[in-house]
Amino acid sequence: MAHAVIKLEEDNFSIPEGYRRHARGYSRVPFIDHSTSAAAVHMAHQIVQLEPGGYLEQCVLAYEKSLYVLEGELDLMMDGRTYRMGPGDYALILVGSAHALRSNSGTRARWMEMIAPQPLAKAVGQDTFFVGDFDWPEKVARFDKGDARTRFVGHFEDAQLPPPGNLQMDGYTGDGARLISQKMMVDRNFGSAHMTMFVVEFAEGGGGSHHTHPFEESYYFVSGMADCVFEGKEYIVEPGTLCWTGVGAKHAIYTRGSEPLRFIETQTPQPPARQAFRFDSEWRKMRERYPD
Repeated sequence: MAHAVIKLEEDNFSIPEGYRRHARGYSRVPFIDHSTSAAAVHMAHQIVQLEPGGYLEQCVLAYEKSLYVLEGELDLMMDGRTYRMGPGDYALILVGSAHALRSNSGTRARWMEMIAPQPLAKAVGQDTFFVGDFDWPEKVARFDKGDARTRFVGHFEDAQLPPPGNLQMDGYTGDGARLISQKMMVDRNFGSAHMTMFVVEFAEGGGGSHHTHPFEESYYFVSGMADCVFEGKEYIVEPGTLCWTGVGAKHAIYTRGSEPLRFIETQTPQPPARQAFRFDSEWRKMRERYPD
């Protein structure tokens, strides 16, 4: 099966292997990686949390990592620059970029992470390198987008979503998805070489019809209810659920009820510049005229 539907369970948070000596109060729930699905070969997706006073030592990764803050506050260091991050903030950690994390605000911090290329299995090799403590400054401030040195961090808010319409993004413009609003966060323009991450909202009656594509996708649902069809199987999806589709897995997502549906979507590899999606609806006339 090249799809997964996983509900976040609080009891499933644990300290990842190899992290215990380098972190405190740090835990995560791995939704998708090579250990959870043989069909997942491009991405890893997880929910991570830091307890008050928790930290992750400075480390360097042989993969990209994007994060989106769901609740609480955390301090993020990337290549010596520090930022206070809160709900709606997002960041991209580049391959080979030293970074560290801590929770210094007295509240638990929780965020979504997508990693690409997928981290190696331990038997294959090492791709996470802890390089020692980071000397945090006395005060860590919110990032300032007016400062040209501020890179690879951003903030999402509702006002950034355009009015609902047809799907328009790199690699596709058409009516395969209707009543959709999108806000791109991480992509090529932002600095990523491997992934995209963006907010999707469908208005009442909207949705994305059946389609496939040559990359993996994940959808972390944050509000509203959805009727989803993955490889012919039907699901009712609620907030706190992660859905994943593999390369070539046919799927569709529709709103359920009157409340708008919102999720954080990720893709890897990055979609091609054109023909990124194959919607069934757009090939209907060809199927009817030239049946098997």
